[in-house]
Amino acid sequence: MERPKNGLWSSVLSAFLAPIIRSLDKPSLPKYQGDLILPRLYHRVEVYWEAHGVPHVLAADEHDLFLAQGYLHAQERLWQMDMSRRFLTGRIAEIFGDFSIPWRELASRFRGRGSVDFDYFMRLIGIRQSALASLELLAEDDRMRLQAYSDGVNRYIEQCRQKLPWEFRLLRYQPEPWKPEDSLTVGKGLAFLVSPALFSRLNMISIAARLDHQPEKLHSLFPSYPEDGPTITRAVKDAAQGIWRFVNGALMASDRHPAGQGSNSWVIAPQRSATGSAVLCNDPHLRMTLPAIWYLMHLRAQSSFTPAEGYEAWGASIPGCPCIYIGHNRWIAWGVTAAVCDDVDLYREKIHRLEPDRYLSGHEWRPMARRDEVIRIRGGGTVKRTVRLTRHGPVISDFDGDVRASEVLSVRWTAHEPGQDFRSLYGVNQAQDWNQFLESLAFHTAPALNFVYADRRGNIGYSLAGRIPNRPRGPSLLPLSGWEESDDWQGFIPFDELPRISNPPDGVIATANNKIVDASYPYYLSCFFEPPHRVRRIQELLAAKQTHSLHDLAKIQLDSVSLHAQETIEALKTELSSVRREDSRVGAAVDRLSIWDGDCGENSIEAAIFHVFHHRLMANLLIPELGEELFPAYLEIFNQCIVPVEQILRNPQSPWFASRSRSDLVARSLREAVDELSTALGDEMERWQWGRIHTLSLNHPLGRFSPLRPTVSVGPFPSSGDGTTVNLGFYRHSAPYHHTVGPSLRVIVDLGDWERSGFILSSGQSGHPYSRHYADQTPLWRNHDYIRIFAVDEEMPNRPRLSLTPGK
Repeated sequence: MERPKNGLWSSVLSAFLAPIIRSLDKPSLPKYQGDLILPRLYHRVEVYWEAHGVPHVLAADEHDLFLAQGYLHAQERLWQMDMSRRFLTGRIAEIFGDFSIPWRELASRFRGRGSVDFDYFMRLIGIRQSALASLELLAEDDRMRLQAYSDGVNRYIEQCRQKLPWEFRLLRYQPEPWKPEDSLTVGKGLAFLVSPALFSRLNMISIAARLDHQPEKLHSLFPSYPEDGPTITRAVKDAAQGIWRFVNGALMASDRHPAGQGSNSWVIAPQRSATGSAVLCNDPHLRMTLPAIWYLMHLRAQSSFTPAEGYEAWGASIPGCPCIYIGHNRWIAWGVTAAVCDDVDLYREKIHRLEPDRYLSGHEWRPMARRDEVIRIRGGGTVKRTVRLTRHGPVISDFDGDVRASEVLSVRWTAHEPGQDFRSLYGVNQAQDWNQFLESLAFHTAPALNFVYADRRGNIGYSLAGRIPNRPRGPSLLPLSGWEESDDWQGFIPFDELPRISNPPDGVIATANNKIVDASYPYYLSCFFEPPHRVRRIQELLAAKQTHSLHDLAKIQLDSVSLHAQETIEALKTELSSVRREDSRVGAAVDRLSIWDGDCGENSIEAAIFHVFHHRLMANLLIPELGEELFPAYLEIFNQCIVPVEQILRNPQSPWFASRSRSDLVARSLREAVDELSTALGDEMERWQWGRIHTLSLNHPLGRFSPLRPTVSVGPFPSSGDGTTVNLGFYRHSAPYHHTVGPSLRVIVDLGDWERSGFILSSGQSGHPYSRHYADQTPLWRNHDYIRIFAVDEEMPNRPRLSLTPGK
């Protein structure tokens, strides 16, 4: 863990910069009252504001509603929207130039790699191409909704002129007009954000290369590895390791790494609810950043593009996209968690000896498709790169490989498939019952998501949605033979055959990125599911009482008991009790752990001891074999290491203990943990609270420039939980023990009374540091409170009002 650094120079520079940022940002602060003229509106739109900057948007029709939503998103989050668009389309170098990635964290041979390389990687991944293809599939009404939203964003850009948000003015560039494909790109980007499959495969190729002659150890670290698993050539290993090193380093330095991102959601039926109605709870786990990924809204249109009873929904939207992503309408509520399905395969492709743009498919040499990419660099200059594609997908080994190699590596990913995800989202917003809800989910493509459902009639349900490959044989985390058609996907699992459940007898449905089905299910879904600790804890707490109040359910969302910690201590109880006690601190640590209940509250001394001890356990177990570079990467993604390491630690006969005893490993790790805590917090054990080393900071992307950090970031403050608790406090083992992923949003919806429902963001509605809504929900989030976003019409006139009126 890091010790505090002398920040005198940064503090002085920060004091100088703060008034500059204020002066840049003040002219673009959002407007909450008065009148605004918006060209392309058909009718007046009224916007009423709740205390925390949550808008009620009341429009005559959907065109005006989504135009207004685009405008409101832009006036609070335009720079966030632009950065998401640029990141996902590979256009970061246009704004920041060709800056170097943190190569010192990787390997010296990556010196000189920079943002241009990362832009090229994102263009290889091809999210933008998928968004453009998806736009062509949408019905005219859906394209009109996306266009109306884009028009709203663009009206804000036009009105700002030289008074854009401070980030644009500081970096001296103008945002381009927003387009419908930009919204689809942001939506497709969620697949990149929450899918572990590609990154896990790249990690596993590196591990396979490292443990090539130790098959038992290799198999023990893989989530799934068949005995007759495929092999890979040295050329493919080298190319994959090059991509892995670069992307891990680049993403570790950003807020886009998929490590730890998941969610909890559950629904209870009326017979299990103290309110007598169904209740839905959801808390998506994402990077804790400023601004938050979510923006709370109430949207209402009296009429829609298609014959319906208008449109109305409340909940969390995503800036850059129309509609409500998580929330409720007048009839149903829905929540979402990542399904963590296996949506990627890597393929070895044999290349023609004389024609490097031909690859083997069956017995035929096919030409690769090519797409030329021009990457612009701030300050002048361009770089031209080529994206090559096989029938499986882009040749990602071109990123770091020899284009004349005898084999290359291509990737097939479900997010490459054009789809009608926006039609699905809009349909969910409009659904009135379970059947309409399922009809809408059938159009969802990527990422694969768990949807939970409840309605005012008392029904509850769950459905998996998304395209999941129908593989002809078992999964492989290593590359398949691209020339063998027997390794090709056989389409996708039919939606009607994906797992779902409605109205179970016990009146409870819970999901926490856990394994979805048992061995009787005929299709393979994934081997990347989260460890079962969170879902077991949720089920345990829901089973503890027959009926639950809203307060009870809120307490479950805030639960910080780690079943993983309990089980690890129990498995190592004998070794811990036999640790020699020459050092009184070590003896005291053993005594505390032996009676600990696993609660990782921020004031817990035992939680601090356990997590430092557990980190040292894994380091001492794995680093001798994996090395310093591969160790943090293996531990990084979706807690994929937890179950394999648990199984190793529980088995004293594991090959990992062939040259050393489990007792010695435990004793050494505990002593190191005690020394580490003493160095960081002092010898007095009463000062070893978990929240003193497990801290949360909400950082703006430009807060990485340390003089800006005090102005644009919030924290650090003590944080509870860990990567396996319901109240998630995930930290990366590459930078222990800083809390990075957690409940970015908490939702509790009472289907019997919308006014009793609660929402809360980890920060606030605005992306402007000098807005009163930049982080005004953070104290409430930390104090476990919620805000109401539902209001009856009679209350509206008492709220601040912004009128958006048509004009030229």
